[in-house]
Amino acid sequence: MGDSSVTIAAALVLWGCWIVPVLLLALALKLTRQTELDWRWFAAAAVAYGIYMLVGFSTLPANLRSLPDEARWSSRLFQIAATATMMALVWNRHPLLTAKGMGLTLRQNPGSIPWSLLGMAALTVAGMIRNGVDPALTKLPANWLGWAYHAVLPGLEAEPIYRGLMLSLFAVTLGGTKKAIGWGAVMSTMVFSLGHGFYPNNGGIGIDLHMMIYAAMAGTILGAMRLRSGSVLFGIIGH
Repeated sequence: MGDSSVTIAAALVLWGCWIVPVLLLALALKLTRQTELDWRWFAAAAVAYGIYMLVGFSTLPANLRSLPDEARWSSRLFQIAATATMMALVWNRHPLLTAKGMGLTLRQNPGSIPWSLLGMAALTVAGMIRNGVDPALTKLPANWLGWAYHAVLPGLEAEPIYRGLMLSLFAVTLGGTKKAIGWGAVMSTMVFSLGHGFYPNNGGIGIDLHMMIYAAMAGTILGAMRLRSGSVLFGIIGH
């Protein structure tokens, strides 16, 4: 990722890169009568994701590329706070916007734990394929703060927003049915992939196709784990 500074015009284009493909899918589902389409909830999802990403990029240190990963501590914490605030704003406005509906529970669906463990193993293999075994070993954190960051923050920050709030908001957008929940998982995976592939770069927009593909693959596994288990718990651990 390059310099996270971005102009207002570029920020709007970037937001469109994240949201427009998801909107087109929602329209296609509506036109083919597979789901409903509630514009108010789609707008809520689009705004929520924009706020989440804005909070993340605006709180990153300016010289991020020269710093270790744990330099993102404050940015991740701000994003967690933003997600919690947005969850509070929509809490109980729909059965899918509750603790159970957003997967914020320790309880796992019966028979789902073996599948979640399999998903975590698949994520590990995917990460090793992407990074290589040797680079992964040579980039181990050098201090306790780095270990704590990698063990806690990435999953705790990402899973509640993508497989929690965004999945539920998209599912409510599409009518809240079982089919809508499945498509909501697809749409949340799309924004997960697009959000990793398009990013601010020196006042403009950068594109990382390899990261986009990898995020789509990882997001599909994490989404399947969330649907099978009914919880984001193993996704947080696996992330």
